[in-house]
Amino acid sequence: MIISTIEIRKMVAASGMVLTNGEAYGKEIYLGKNDAPQNWHEITDAEYEKIKSEQEEGERNDH
Repeated sequence: MIISTIEIRKMVAASGMVLTNGEAYGKEIYLGKNDAPQNWHEITDAEYEKIKSEQEEGERNDH
């Protein structure tokens, strides 16, 4: 028999903020076993919306 303990680490952005590691974005982030809270920081919702718009514009220009 194998018994394992699993630790789940969840980060939740403050109100009006979004968590990012520069590649992924979210209001709630579940950290993988090789990830660390230090890899993430908060940006404002407005900053996130600007980034998202720029990415969408770039995708439209690629087609």
